[in-house]
Amino acid sequence: MRSERFTHAIRAAAAALALAALAGCAHLPDRPAYGKADPAALRRYDDDWFDAARVGRVDILRALHDAGYPLDATDSHGYTAVILASYDGQPAALDYLLSAGADACIGDRHGNTALMGALFRNEPDIARRLIDTHCPIDQTNGAGETALGFATLFNRFELIPLLVAHGANPNHVDRRGQSLLQLALTHDNTYAADALRDVGAKR
Repeated sequence: MRSERFTHAIRAAAAALALAALAGCAHLPDRPAYGKADPAALRRYDDDWFDAARVGRVDILRALHDAGYPLDATDSHGYTAVILASYDGQPAALDYLLSAGADACIGDRHGNTALMGALFRNEPDIARRLIDTHCPIDQTNGAGETALGFATLFNRFELIPLLVAHGANPNHVDRRGQSLLQLALTHDNTYAADALRDVGAKR
């Protein structure tokens, strides 16, 4: 039951992110031109910034950043541009943001990171890019789940060895006291359980 609640919570958060992604994007300028200003004043362009991340408009991201817009600004859900670009499969936008110095470790208001979002959405190339950042590989969300937990829950088996090779703990226990192996077995997911055992999961 606890595992079902966790799965429901993840899917609810993902649905909220998907709805946010539908919030327009049609207003984005063809030729962005933003004057330099105080970062706080530039927050009036929040819609442009976050929509540009969702649809991969690197030109807008660059123009706003050059004007002084804060790279790690968050929207009302706690999503950064890095999270949105990762979730919506925008590798060019993600690469620009990371090269400009954006923090890939920031989680949303539930603690879910860009890497967790990429794993949920089955964006393996973006997940690999994020695995190579400086973020703690076993960073947890509000439920105590790690990126490896997302790879387990959503059947991203090919990324399980890579995560463990980067230091992920296959015997991690979440805040409910449930291990990754227990999570897989609770869902009758023998493939995930086997993948975890292959990288050293014992409990």
